[in-house]
Parts: sequence; structure tokens; C-alpha cells
Amino acid sequence: MSIIYTRLGEVALRHDFYRDGLAKDLILMPSAETAHLMKNGKILFRKTPGGIVLLYRAEDDETTPLTPLALPQSFFFFFKPENAGAFLQVTDLNNGSEEFQAGKIPFFQNTPANASTASENPEELSYQLLDGLRPKAFSMQLTLDPIPASVRIKVRNAAGEVVSAGKDAVGNPLPDGYEINPDENGLFRILFDLKGKKEGVYTFTLRNSGDTDDLWSKKYWLGESASAQPFGLIELRYQAAPNHLYGAMEYYQVSFSRKESRWTYFVVNGNNKIDLVATQLQIQDQGNVGSVPYGSYAFDQIGASPNADIKINNLETVVFRSQSKIPYFEIPKLNFQLRRTPGNQILIPNLPNPSRSAPTKQSGGEANSEIYVFI
Repeated sequence: MSIIYTRLGEVALRHDFYRDGLAKDLILMPSAETAHLMKNGKILFRKTPGGIVLLYRAEDDETTPLTPLALPQSFFFFFKPENAGAFLQVTDLNNGSEEFQAGKIPFFQNTPANASTASENPEELSYQLLDGLRPKAFSMQLTLDPIPASVRIKVRNAAGEVVSAGKDAVGNPLPDGYEINPDENGLFRILFDLKGKKEGVYTFTLRNSGDTDDLWSKKYWLGESASAQPFGLIELRYQAAPNHLYGAMEYYQVSFSRKESRWTYFVVNGNNKIDLVATQLQIQDQGNVGSVPYGSYAFDQIGASPNADIKINNLETVVFRSQSKIPYFEIPKLNFQLRRTPGNQILIPNLPNPSRSAPTKQSGGEANSEIYVFI
């Protein structure tokens, strides 16, 4: 008897920072329940140079699954960059006005109705930020301002269906919107117990006693996390209608976006041989080389020359900041020249780009990258 595996779907991992567009050095692994589900359905998971591919064991006709799975089903895959610091330095993980921060989980999810069987036009997975990963039973305590006399608890699954938040003292499921009171310190202590439910994304909400307004809401993925805290999560959903699980091979794409920031150069008079009062320094953009889609960027001097408030290593410093944000690319931006007048002398023909190992800071509500240059 021959063993036949047929391609179920392929997920391409893309990142527009890299010159070849591939998201590099990302480690993917199925969650514990997904690994068990795939084992029962005789589905294999393999890494490819540009992503992952799923294959199912088929009958001799190469189409009929040997052990078909019932629908609906979701496959969850954790992902983690090999070098989280370098990945964060070049990747924009904000979701519109919602900022990525500690505790947030990048989450990508397909839409079954948008499934694509065209390799040149894969379905782009939607993106959002979850509030964290939790086991199916967890406790929490929190305060609300102002402190209400009571709150009502509501839990819904990814489909929006009401789910009991746990059980009462005799083992009966708690009703939707059951009410709890704070302790004498105004602290709400809550135990959620969703053991027996499928892994997935659940929304937890505290509402006022009249059940008319949300006072607090979080969206968590519940399940068994990997031993090492995963960085993000991908979900592939398959529904009974439309049923695409064992049809034509589907193509998905997860796209990461490059970061952009204001670049701030701290030009330090390291040998004290330049008179920063009599000499005017400038940063000029002499254009781009190759096919990297950088724009043209101008810089403003921040403060006097030398800056009255900023010294690096107690040395005179001139500060320049780009007028607009500059994107990050794997190929560096060339032709930022540091010049001095009079004489229009080129001091540095190619100023360095921000280091990938240096953090991006927030300044005035904008991302800001700092580069230190000694002359």
C-alpha cells in the first residue's frame, strides 16, 4: 500500500523590510491541541523557505482524506523570531492607533469565505493584537475607577456565542452576566474556568450592574502555550460552509510591515578641532542608489550649534532630526552626507543608518531612532 500525501494549504511569510520580501528566521510550531488534531487527521506540517505547508494523507485517488476531520476546525500555530530584538527593531506591529506593547500578542487569522486557490494571489490574513495568552482556567484581580458596587461578567467565544465563565459551588455552569461584588478594598477577584472548551480566542467583559455598558474588556487566546513564551499566533479556520478543507489547495499570506521612524543624528565634536560656533554643519540627501524605494529626506537642526542642552560624553554636540519618517530596509540608505560651511566640505559621505540592535524610542508621540556620529 502506497502512502500518499496531498497538499492542504500553504502559508507564505512575508516582510517588506527584506530585499527578497521573505520573513526570515521565524520559528513556527502548532499548539498542543492543534498538534493532536493534526495527528488524528494525519496532517503533516512542514517548513518551507518562505513559510509553511500542510499536507494530509489521502486515498489512492490523491484527493479523498484517509481520516477526514469534522468541521468546523481551527489550526493554531505559534510563531517566534530567532532574534526577537532584531525583529522588533525593523517590524511595525501596531494595529492602526493601537500600539504593540509588552503583553500584547500579534494575531493573524484567515477568513474562510475569502479562501484563495491562486498561488499568485494568496489570501491576506487579517491582523489584530490580542491582550495575551491564558490557560483555560485562570484567576485575576483588578480595580475599576470609579469602583462600581458590582459588575456582571460576560464571556464569548470567537464566534460571538455566550460561554459560561465557570461553575458555581455545586458544579452548575454560571449564567451569562452573573454578578459579583468587590472586596473591602475595591478589588474584584475573578476565577475563570473554561476547561473542556476548545482552544481559541475568547472575549472577557465586565459590565455595569444594569448590563448596559462595558466597564472593562479583554481578548485572550486560551489554550496550552508552548514551554517558551510564544511571540505571536496564526489561526487557519475551516468551516462546513464553504468547505475548503480538502478541496483545491489554498494559499495564505502573513505580511509583516517594516518600521519607520524619525532619524535623529547626534554629531559629536570628538576631537574638539571644529569650531561649532563659526562652522555650519548640514545633512544633505544626495539621492538613492539601486532599486530600494527610499524617498528624499531633509533634516532640521535641533537647537543651537553646539546644542546648549545636549552633550555626549561631555563633548559639544549638534543635533539633526529628519523632517519626516524614514522607512527601514535591509539595504541601507546611502548618500546622507554631513557637510560643513564655509567651504562646502564633505565631512562624512555616507552617514550610518540606525543600528538594528538599538531600541527605537518614542519622542513627541513619534518613533525616533538615534544615531551617534563622532567627528
